[in-house]
Amino acid sequence: MIHSLRFRLLVMVAAVLAIALGAVALLSSRVVSVELHQSLGREERPLDLDALGAALTADHLRRGTWAGAHGILGPAGKRLQRELLLVGPGGRFVAATSPAGTYGRVRVQEGGRRLQVERRSAQGTAELRLVDPYRRALASPEGAPLGTLIAMPPSPAAQPGPAALLGRVNRALLLAALAAGSAGLLLSFALARRILRPVEALTAAARRMEAGDLDSRVAVGGRDEIGGLGRAFNAMAERRATAERLRRDLVGDVAHELRSPLTNLRCQIEGLQDGLVRPTPEALGSLAEEVELLEKLIDDLQDLALAEAGQLDLERGPLDLAGEVERAVKALRPRLEEADLRIEVDLPSGLPPVDADARRLGQILRNLLGNAITHTPPGGTIRVRGRAAGGEVAVTVEDTGPGIPPEHLPFLFERFYRTDVSRSRATGGAGLGLAIVKQLAAAHGGRVWVESEVGRGSVFGFSLPAV
Repeated sequence: MIHSLRFRLLVMVAAVLAIALGAVALLSSRVVSVELHQSLGREERPLDLDALGAALTADHLRRGTWAGAHGILGPAGKRLQRELLLVGPGGRFVAATSPAGTYGRVRVQEGGRRLQVERRSAQGTAELRLVDPYRRALASPEGAPLGTLIAMPPSPAAQPGPAALLGRVNRALLLAALAAGSAGLLLSFALARRILRPVEALTAAARRMEAGDLDSRVAVGGRDEIGGLGRAFNAMAERRATAERLRRDLVGDVAHELRSPLTNLRCQIEGLQDGLVRPTPEALGSLAEEVELLEKLIDDLQDLALAEAGQLDLERGPLDLAGEVERAVKALRPRLEEADLRIEVDLPSGLPPVDADARRLGQILRNLLGNAITHTPPGGTIRVRGRAAGGEVAVTVEDTGPGIPPEHLPFLFERFYRTDVSRSRATGGAGLGLAIVKQLAAAHGGRVWVESEVGRGSVFGFSLPAV
């Protein structure tokens, strides 16, 4: 599950969403927090003018004048983000954070609760009326009044309004969206490269195969869907290469199998035409035998092709296996007697009927019995056994022949395969009998197998569904 491409795509989307939401939440929270502290804090936080008043008083007592007041008020005003005024007794302007000449007379009313401040500018003189201002009276150690320190309210331009705050939040959201989009693009690009690299390799390999390179394969390096696709491609390529090899072998084998009887026919017919051979019954019988051999080979090839294509016409029904075995043995009795072989049939009386085509079942039995007759030396024994297990009936044909080397066992049911490298007809016919047995059993929903040991004979078996 964790190696699947679907899971990794889900993780990537979840990561992009988490980054986007996290960036938006973090930046927005940061901007809103800073702006609220800066804007609300100016209005709600009380100003501490005691330390500043003490510094101004000490400087005045040391100098004897307010000459150093402007140098003290300037940095303090920046720190407090307020305009600071220093007026002497009687409301005379002394110093401020603004340049000299900005303020004129200051009048205190209602016991200090209201102030009238005269402010001068290029447009003229204006009076500012302040209610409950921040102020602190300055006095000498003896209690003589020296002046008053006044903190002006922040100007409207210095305080961000809702529009400014909303603009900052919008900019933070845009920045978060850009960051999330960039992270998503990077993750998508990395994943796309990882996905497309094996896909491009698969495409290149498919094109090479299309051009005729059947040995083209791809390197498989993962356990996700792309890795599965690569393994499927390699398996398909292997099957196609095998099919191509079998096709070439089939053409060569068919040509070889047809050449021998056709050559015999041609030689005998030319002998008859040239008068070298007399048209005796024996000569004509030999010609008929070669024709029958050709006819059987063609019939076997046709049955094999139909079975492999899944187009074999079967007339299935319940069949008594003992009766079918008896008919097959009876048909091959002359060959058994001629080869001096004994046959033993061991079929339990309680075997269920099989669901099969009678003609095709007889063909399976005759092919297996004929194969056993061919490979069992004179005086040997052939045994036919049957048993029911797991909803099917299994039949085995055992011979006392020389056995088959282990390296040949996996290929015995392939068409035209013979363990005799000399390809003698006396030791294997055309090499189609076992291949036909395999395809006919598969067409019935059954299977085939072989067990053999050199020097102790072989056991060929097949199974068919029980009724």
